[in-house]
This record gives sequence, structure tokens and C-alpha cells, in this order.
Amino acid sequence: MSSRHNKPRRLDADLPELATSEWDQPTPGPDDAMRELQRGSEAILRLATRAHAAVARSDEAGAQAARQSLETQLTFTTALIDELLFGAPERSTLH
Repeated sequence: MSSRHNKPRRLDADLPELATSEWDQPTPGPDDAMRELQRGSEAILRLATRAHAAVARSDEAGAQAARQSLETQLTFTTALIDELLFGAPERSTLH
């Protein structure tokens, strides 16, 4: 194994957090909603990577924080998907 794998990496150091206020704004049109969906999907990937890195370095607090952020982001992104597919934000696939 190379020495680069032995160095602890801070993958989450430069990753921006998505503010929930960004998701509170109504999406004016399908193109804007699709851009928001893309941003949400990218944020989910970043947060999952952050959680993975925290678990790998046995950082329980970091893993829990990433998990909570990931759960919140999944909720918002799932609601956006529902809105795009079904046209109504109140119809959610999360129960």
C-alpha cells in the first residue's frame, strides 16, 4: 500500500454546506428545478463521501454530523423530485 493511503485526509474541509434557506425558495420553472435537483444530487454525493471519510478515520462526531446533513439533504432532494414528478410538494415518497 502506498504512503498516500496512510495520510489522514480532510475531504470535508473545503466542501460548502447547502443552506436550508436555499431550498425554501419556490422554484420558478422546470429548468430551475432541474438545476436545483442537480445541485442537490451533487450535495448528496459530497455528504456521502464526507460520511465515508469520517467513518474510515473513526471520527464518530464527524460521521454523525455528515449523516445528519445527508439525511436533511435527502429529504429536500426527495421532495424536489416529488414536485417535479407529481407537481405537488405534499406528496412525498418518504414516510
